[in-house]
Order: sequence, then C-alpha cells, then structure tokens
Amino acid sequence: MGMKEKLSIVGKGVPVKDAASKVTGSLRYAVDMGIHRMAFGKILRSPHPHARVKSIDTSRAEALPGVITVLTHHDTPRNNWEAAWFNYRGNVLDGIARFVGDEVAAVAAESEDIAERALELIDINWEILPHVFDIEEAAKPDAPQIREEGNVRPPFLVEWGDISQGEAESDFVVDCDIKFPSQQYAPLGRNASIAEWDNDKVTLWTSSQTPSEVKDGVHEALDIPQSKIRVQALPCGSSFGIWWSNNFMMVTVLLARKAGRAVKIELNNEECMATVKRRHEERARGRMGCTKDGKLTFLDMNHMIDNGAYGFKDDVGYASLELWNGIGNARCQITGVNTNRVTAGCFRGVGDCTMSVALERMADQLAEKAGLDPIQFRTKNQISAGDEFNSMKQYAEELRQEMNGDPLDFVAPELHHKWPKLFHLSSGSSLPMLDDGAARFRWNEKFKGWGIPSSIQGAKHRAVGVGTGSHTCGVETEGNSSAVVRLNPDGSARVFVSAGRQGQGSETTQAQVAAEALGLSLDMVEAELGDTDSAPWGHGSIASNTMYRAGWATREAALDARQQVLELAARDCFDGIDPESLDIVEGVVGLKDNPASGKTVTISEVLNLFRSDAMGQMSSITGRNKDPMPPTLAYSRQFATHFVEVEVDTETGQIKILDYLALQDSGTVVNPQILKNQVIGGAICGLGYALYEELKLSPETGEALNANLLDYKLLRTADFPAHAEVVFHESYDPVGPYGARGAGESPMAAAIPAVVQAVYNATGVWVDMPMSPENVMRALGKV
Repeated sequence: MGMKEKLSIVGKGVPVKDAASKVTGSLRYAVDMGIHRMAFGKILRSPHPHARVKSIDTSRAEALPGVITVLTHHDTPRNNWEAAWFNYRGNVLDGIARFVGDEVAAVAAESEDIAERALELIDINWEILPHVFDIEEAAKPDAPQIREEGNVRPPFLVEWGDISQGEAESDFVVDCDIKFPSQQYAPLGRNASIAEWDNDKVTLWTSSQTPSEVKDGVHEALDIPQSKIRVQALPCGSSFGIWWSNNFMMVTVLLARKAGRAVKIELNNEECMATVKRRHEERARGRMGCTKDGKLTFLDMNHMIDNGAYGFKDDVGYASLELWNGIGNARCQITGVNTNRVTAGCFRGVGDCTMSVALERMADQLAEKAGLDPIQFRTKNQISAGDEFNSMKQYAEELRQEMNGDPLDFVAPELHHKWPKLFHLSSGSSLPMLDDGAARFRWNEKFKGWGIPSSIQGAKHRAVGVGTGSHTCGVETEGNSSAVVRLNPDGSARVFVSAGRQGQGSETTQAQVAAEALGLSLDMVEAELGDTDSAPWGHGSIASNTMYRAGWATREAALDARQQVLELAARDCFDGIDPESLDIVEGVVGLKDNPASGKTVTISEVLNLFRSDAMGQMSSITGRNKDPMPPTLAYSRQFATHFVEVEVDTETGQIKILDYLALQDSGTVVNPQILKNQVIGGAICGLGYALYEELKLSPETGEALNANLLDYKLLRTADFPAHAEVVFHESYDPVGPYGARGAGESPMAAAIPAVVQAVYNATGVWVDMPMSPENVMRALGKV
C-alpha cells in the first residue's frame, strides 16, 4: 500500500496489442476455428415452454447418411453444473424442457446441412406440463414448479437501523413501483464451441470471458478431474456477460465424446439471442423518505428478479444501495424467481441498471420536494472515501461473532500493512465528480428546476440530467486471483492470467502492468489470458474483475519475478550487494541511485550467466503472487457520474441525445484510450437500455419475439454525440495495481438515471424504461 508513484508504462494510451489483427480481420473467434476431422453439431430445441420427454426415437436420424451420432438425455450424466454466480444451474440434458428453445438433443454429422436435416428426423413423444411466465404468478405457492428446488430462492436481505423510526423522522416520503424489461446482450459476434477428446482428456475451444469457470462447469457436468480438462478461451467480441459458461458448451463436450471425434457447434443469431441468456426482468417496489434539509432517513425496498428457467440467483448486488450510503435506516430485500422463459443472469451493470434507477428516481422526487437540485441532494447522501458501508454492518458483525474477534486478527501479521480498513470504502467517490462535472457541463446555467425544460422550441423540449453509478471491483467468492509471469532467456516476459477478451483490451493492460513491475518495455511483454493449462484459476472478466483483481495478481507475480532477477544479479553480478540498491529500467539492471554510472547487465545476461549456486544457467524465472488479495467486496468500489442533455419531441415522443459528459473514478488510469472506450461503451449500452431495448417475450409461449438485430432496437453510434467528453478522476487505490480499480460497469449504471432524469425535466413526467416514443407519449397522456 502506497501513494501514487512515478510510472513509465502504466498511464500511457498505447494501442491495443491485437489492433492490427482486428482491423485486418485475422483475429480468430470461435466461429472462425476448425480442426482436422471435425464433425458439425446442431441442437434440437424444445417447441414447448414446459414439457417432459416421454420417449425419444433417434433411429431415423441415425440412419441418415452422414450422421455420426445423436446425443439425448439418456447419454447425459445426472449432474448439476453451475455457471458463475448461479447464472445457470442444472443438468446438461435431463429430458425436461423448461422454456421454448431449451436444449433437448444434439446431432453430430459430416456437415451442418446433414445435422440440420437429422434434427427433423428425431421423433419425440411429449408430456405437456403446466407453465408460468409472470414472476408474480411464479412466486405463488400453487404455481407450476419449474425446478425441483421450487421456483423461489430464499430472499437476500440487507438492512440497518430501524425503518419505522426513519419514516417517523421523515418530512417527505415517496414510493415507486417500476417494472424493468429484459435486455438482450445482442452480441454482434456469434459464438461456437469445439470439443475434442484424447482418450479420457478433453480440450474445449470457445469464446468466453471466463475460461476457468468454463473448466469448472465441464468438471461438474461430467464429474471428471479438472486435470483432464483444458479450455482455450478465444476472443468473444462484445459479450457484456452472455459468453461466460453456457450449456451449449457442455452439450458440445458430451456430443464429441459420444461421436469419438472433434465436434463443433456454432450458434446462429437467433440461438444467440433467444436460447442462451438475457438480463433479468425485474420489478422494484420501494418507499424512501428524507428530512426538509434533504437528509435521507429511510429506504424500504422489495425487488424481484426473473431468473428464467435455469438461473438460480437470489440477488443482483447492492452497489447502488452502497452508493447512497447516507440513508439513515434501510431494508432491502431481493427475491429470485424461476419462470418458463429463457434463462436470465448477469449482464453488464447487473442490479445497478435497475435498482439504481429506482433509488435515483425516488431520490430525485425527494430532492424536488425538499427544494434541492440533483447535485446538492447527492452530495448530502452519497458515500465518501473512509466511510463505513452501512450495507455491510450486519455481515461484519456476524463475521466478528463467528470468528470471535476482528477478522484481521486471522490474517498473517506480516500482511496487515497490505490490507485496507475492512468494511470501509478505501478510495474514490462520486462527490468530487459531481462538483467537477457541474462546472464543466455548465449545470447551474442549464438546469432550470425540476420538471422545467431549459428551452422550448415548438414541440421540442430540452433539458439536462445527472446520474451516478457505482459497482464492485471484482469479488473474492469462489476463489482468489492468481497469475504467473515467466521471464524468458532473451529477457522477454509472458503473463499467464485468466481473463476475457471481449474488446476491453485486457491483453494490453495486463501487459502494461507486468511491464511496469518488471522494468521492461511493453513490446517485450505478452499476455496469455485464455488457456487453462497455463493460466492459473481466476474468475475471468466478470464483475469488473480484470483490472483490479487479475491486474493485482499480475503485478504481484511480476514483482516476484523482478525480485528474483535482482537477487540473482546482486549476488553474481554486483559482488553481493543489497538487491534493494538495484533497479531495472528498460530491461537493464543497474544501481538505483546512480544508474548512469557503474556496472549494468541486461535481464537476458542475468538469466544466461553461470550461476554460483547451480554451476549452470538460470535460463528462465517464474514469478507468482504468493499472498492472497484482500477481500475486495469489503472495501473497493468504482464510481461514475454522467451528465446528459436531451431533446424530447412532445408530438412524436422521440428522444435525442444532444450532449454528454462522463466522469469516471477508477483510480489510476492504466490506459486512457482503453478506459475512454470502456466509459463511452458503458454509456451507450446504458442509454440503449433506457431508450430502446426490450426483449419481447410472448405472453402465450414465453419465447423471444424479436431475437434478431433487425427487430431488436439498439442505440447506434450516430445516436450518441460524437463530441461526448470523458474526464478521469484518479483517486489512488491502496490495493489495486498502481492504484487502479475496476471500470467496466459503473458507466452503464450512471447513464440510465441521468437520461431518465433529463427526460423528466424536459417533459414533467417520469417515463418507465424503455423510454420509447410510444411510452413517452403514453406518459404524456397522448395515447
């Protein structure tokens, strides 16, 4: 833990390492992959929302020339496998279809066309089961039960203080009841998986953000040792959370085993959008109060999430609640419910894009009643660095009782100086960004008051809005973060760490962190992110984990390798001096205090010298992170504050984004170009959800009705201001690599409440999402 230091590579906006392969089209995704003697697989999907296979006859399909084999639930182990954080829980195939599009069987054939024709020859006798699509109906005791565990997960409750007392102290109270539609990831790139068995060992190639989690899923589904499983995670383009570990990947592994040769299953666009995963449909009901001077007194929130058929989540995170840490008393309960619709799970900004909208709308309504503008109200009630997390008080006390003392007492004393104060925010806040953004955006000039447009020209009303967002910086549940850094005989280095390549530049930023720690130029460092045979276990790129937790592991492993070089050089090249007196700059070891004078040696020379303790060369050095990372959830968050100006046509309901300012506090900026892209991408993703996006699900069958990029409306580049400004606030983090924190999700969380508030100020009415022209006109009472 230390203050910001002088850096040579971290902080530079260097081009991403795979830029050339992207623009030339040579970067290979899973759909581009192929291997020798590869068969082609296709999946038979259920036409029913809920049904049991009474019998299945595959003989006609197997008799078709070119068919290699057919996989059914009779060939599938009866093991539940779980995706990260219960985004999926169930058998690979079990003879029960739980939504339209559910996997029922699969065919391997010599071509895709043959496999497709074979699917039509599989005869199934179905037992139709009762179904339920609405989360309220599914939560009732007499509802059709979709899972053997029941439809309703035990509620996840966070509370502090006494909400009855808080309500009694309130001068103003507001409530909300908001339904949030499902958002589809709408991946611009499709996915595929290829599985190949070598005796009892399997290799799986697929596009994924989470290589280790995919490996865990294969282990659970097939009950084989992890030593016999290799996953090679390929780039996956714009994933946003859809390509973690998915059931079609497990189907591919089983189909290849039965076929006795490599099999590739490639999903089409409709399968990607209708059968894999979606954002939860959610409903937020809540009440909130404040005093006359705008101090929040209580929050009472009940939040329901639709898990679909195989999701198993009981919460969507509480980062938005933690942001509003000034609430005096709170009770917030989240309940996950299963329905007969396509599985729902984590999507970029999970929870923040729904609960935060509900919280910020109620906060805005209270601010209006109290006569405060949005900046003033947020400044009074949002968290600052050093504050204790109210949402974690109950957990912290339970942990103290369970451990019979301070949790830090159970940490090795030599590590105490590396740990921040637990259950307190270690760094960052929205508050400085609110002040800075208000000045840059000319807020005091543009904001005319609640529900009052800044200008009116005929039917076109203009107004501004501000929104804030917060998110975790990775999590420690399921396992810690690890990395390996290997120095080669020529002095170059390679980083091995589990992460995804979904366009956020991880291969570049991880290399920057390692190069900074090693004292190498960036061109001497490469990163391997997706091969589970070389990269140690890690969560991958989920929950804004990559820069903070994977980056921390990369730095620690690189520092370990660096220390080994310095110790070897000190002993065998510098007459046994203290290694701390040496430094490495551009791959050259020399005296730290006076590098221009005295002896120098390159890392390559150190690795190839005749060692005094081994009578031979070192050749290579491997660095590892030796200590565990402190538990991130107990102290670290990322923050975003967004300002937006909109124009609403009150005759057509059209909303146009005129101006945009995004401020981001993710600690030290490792690569400003990459982070700017993350922030702008998050804003566009959030604005799309707020303005246009809704996965339409049939009330009769539960199936997706607009599962294609023609009918599913996305925010386009032309819909977002080309001159949008991004400003970084770099509050140094005491744990993250060189003070950096996560960044991927808070921008999306801030964008949505900003534009929702702006539309209210332009029209005087609150519009639920998506704020489509039809919904705007309905809110205005014109349809």
